[in-house]
Amino acid sequence: MGVLNAQTKMLNKTAVDHVGVVVAMHGSVVDIEFVDNLPTINTVIKTGQGLDIILEVHMQLNNQRVRCIALTPTQGLARGMQAISTGEPLQIPVGPETLGHMFDVFGHTLDNYDLPAEQQRRSIHNPPPSLTQRSTTSEVFETGIKAIDVLLPLERGGKAGLFGGAGVGKTVLLTELIHNMVKNHSGVSMFCGIGERSREGLELYHEMKDAGVLDDMVMIFGQMSELPGARYRVGHAALTMAEYFRDDEHKDVLLLIDNVFRFIQAGMEVSG
Repeated sequence: MGVLNAQTKMLNKTAVDHVGVVVAMHGSVVDIEFVDNLPTINTVIKTGQGLDIILEVHMQLNNQRVRCIALTPTQGLARGMQAISTGEPLQIPVGPETLGHMFDVFGHTLDNYDLPAEQQRRSIHNPPPSLTQRSTTSEVFETGIKAIDVLLPLERGGKAGLFGGAGVGKTVLLTELIHNMVKNHSGVSMFCGIGERSREGLELYHEMKDAGVLDDMVMIFGQMSELPGARYRVGHAALTMAEYFRDDEHKDVLLLIDNVFRFIQAGMEVSG
């Protein structure tokens, strides 16, 4: 009764037609039933005793039931608990205020920095640019590293993969790419860690800081200890932050994702 009373106070501030009930749980998969106003796919739903469990709608099972993937641990969640539909997708902060800081998939800072209260936020689910807005010419992206520019030139606006074992110098190469991007192109660099170990993220943060490039880059992590739903969405969050600097600030953006395999792995866990 104590749990229900606490939830009732929170729900008084929310329209009743946006409130559902948890009807089934399978690990990080949660089914929620709504009488009216079934949430659309990608809508964020909050549940739990203190509404601290965050879910994302991935499937509409019928006219009154949705299947969600948990983005936060579901300890303490039980059938019969009420859930509130926010009516909005997951949103991430964007803007120059994010430069020099670390974030998680929800846009919370990991370096004890408080963003302004009026910080702009955008949905991580955005349509791609139309074909008429895309470049029709190819241009070489000069990295400043002669071995890359001569033997394996990169295309501006293109994609490239970096393969190598542990301890062979991938991070050193990434640091040099970030440094040249900031100094030579007056651009912005972003590092997205998907399935990273906590130690690796902390080490990279201090390496970027020591190299003097942290003020012109953004770091966002979905660490190995987090649920597959969060690890799967952190890549979309990084793209949203990068697209802001490309479209609104009209800057070149170097987006580094480490690594794509763990992004695919998180997607396989979600689909499984």
